[in-house]
Amino acid sequence: MKISGILENSGLTLYRITTMEDEPGAAGSIFKFYAKRHINLEYITEASTTHNSAVVSICVKDEFVPEIEKFMIENKEAIESLTIDKTSGISTISIYGPHFREKHSIAARFCTLLGAANVNILGISSSISSVCCVIKTEQLEDAKNAILKRFELP
Repeated sequence: MKISGILENSGLTLYRITTMEDEPGAAGSIFKFYAKRHINLEYITEASTTHNSAVVSICVKDEFVPEIEKFMIENKEAIESLTIDKTSGISTISIYGPHFREKHSIAARFCTLLGAANVNILGISSSISSVCCVIKTEQLEDAKNAILKRFELP
């Protein structure tokens, strides 16, 4: 199957924020924290649970982690109702190309080949023209090799 290219982004830390009440403005309040500090979010997903809570996953460049950690220590009361899990050593790998919405099997093929290469997917997001997976950086080469074996680049 033909794709236009592969994008990779390394040097990331993944934060998963859970036990947040799912209500209007909840995700925006989290994103505003990063925006005020000029911290770009390299990856974002948000989903609701059946228990009226939300799960937000974000990746940030490692260089911003000390600032984020300092804020969390200094403002424990502001985040005490949240469960925040941090995973270091993270990368994202994406495939992109035109007309992905017309290729109904692209996400299945991409995720299946990563699994066959023993690459664990920690998060998935997609758009009309791309599929992005969050993985451990130590598995990035295996992921790239698997993609290059199964997908055709221009």
